[in-house]
Amino acid sequence: MWFEYMLNYPFANMYNLESAFTYSTSLRSPRWRAFDFQITPEAAITRNIDLSASFLGSYTFQNDTLESLELRPTIGVRFHFTEERRIQTRLFVRFEQRHFKDVEAGDWYKSNRFRTRAESVIALNKPTMFSGDKLWYAILDAEWFFVLDEDVEERFANRFRLRAGLGYRLNYNLRFEFVFTNQQSKNAIAENFYSSDNIFRFRIKQYLNKAKPSNATGTGN
Repeated sequence: MWFEYMLNYPFANMYNLESAFTYSTSLRSPRWRAFDFQITPEAAITRNIDLSASFLGSYTFQNDTLESLELRPTIGVRFHFTEERRIQTRLFVRFEQRHFKDVEAGDWYKSNRFRTRAESVIALNKPTMFSGDKLWYAILDAEWFFVLDEDVEERFANRFRLRAGLGYRLNYNLRFEFVFTNQQSKNAIAENFYSSDNIFRFRIKQYLNKAKPSNATGTGN
């Protein structure tokens, strides 16, 4: 279960600042839980290309004896292919430099990871995603995670995610999303073990500064 609140502040018709707060946990053993905060400035440099840079801080209780802290700067680029149509299609590519600490031992590890996500957002009851309020929309995407060097001692370093969700835009300022994710993961703590998880994500997205909308609309985590 993931519970997410995303606060977006678009400005100057090309920038957006997103702050995302996340609590996640498992409903089965081992009952790990994590608290995340991520801040992401984003710029729409052209009609079809967005650049982003983010910083995430994550504290995870992985089991009864292992706690971890992760600091993760990320750079990314998103390519828009069908931005003004009913079905929006995009490609989001990111590179992460991950700094990972075993809290009990006090040791730091460093790992680099590449992510690529093929995204689609589909307006259901309006012609496009820009057609006003009370808009229902569907979310469908697939994402691949690749560790580029040694795995750090953590869960879920290498992943494949397939997501499908439903969103409701009440008005410009407020949106609600439910996203189901199937995640295939390699568990770096226990080598050669792969897991399959079903993740239920509940999101609230809030947008401020309606007078100055931006073409950049947030990463969506």
